[in-house]
Amino acid sequence: MRIPYSISKSGLKAQQNKLDTIAHNISNSGTAGYKQKTVSFRELLVNDINEQDALLSGNANNLGLNRGVLSSTNGTDFSAGSLVQSEENLSVSVNGEGFFGVRNEAGDLVLTRDGNFTLDENKQIVNSRGQVVETNLTIPADAWPEGEVQVGSSGEIFIQTGEGQINVGVIPLYNVENPQALIPIGDNNFTIPPEQAGTLINSIENPGAFGTLLTGVYENSNVDLAQSFTDMIMAQRAYSLNAQVTRSTDEIYSLINQFT
Repeated sequence: MRIPYSISKSGLKAQQNKLDTIAHNISNSGTAGYKQKTVSFRELLVNDINEQDALLSGNANNLGLNRGVLSSTNGTDFSAGSLVQSEENLSVSVNGEGFFGVRNEAGDLVLTRDGNFTLDENKQIVNSRGQVVETNLTIPADAWPEGEVQVGSSGEIFIQTGEGQINVGVIPLYNVENPQALIPIGDNNFTIPPEQAGTLINSIENPGAFGTLLTGVYENSNVDLAQSFTDMIMAQRAYSLNAQVTRSTDEIYSLINQFT
């Protein structure tokens, strides 16, 4: 493939990937605990495409010729999102490090920052997607006294009765050594890769490694809509410029062919 075509084609694919990622982020701007995806770019060199050593002499050097750009959606921005006031007493937000734990369909522990909690009909604490939140109960839910269920700043679950507070358990926080290695799996959840499984810790055993909980609020998406729309406009312009390069290249080669 001629190099101008390769450059413009890779540019179109890279900017389309960026536009798709931005659109995905914008569509989740109102999702509790959502962490926006990021796109990275790198130069695509001739040697990345063609590594046939037979075509090069023994003393040939990598000239580092640019053959375009390669993009990948391989990052997650774990910065804190805005706080939303909640009418639910169980809603909490992590102020600092840590994730809540929920179970996926296979029963595996996955992590999330969605703290928009409610109590279901089985007295289980669930998030906004109806996923049961990991808890460590000292009193089984079916034995709880009548009263208002609340969550404290350290994750303690207690019931406010007419005679005072009764502690019935705790909501632990979880984290791994390298949160950037967590893999997004949809439903605002992250799975723990095998290489990080051994580094999983919780706030019950390591309370000093985690933040506290803010009660009566939950963390919203960390998507900055103004910045996202600005990035979208820039990506659209870059896409248009790459499309123009393709059209111009077609015209140039058409003229060349007329004289050959």
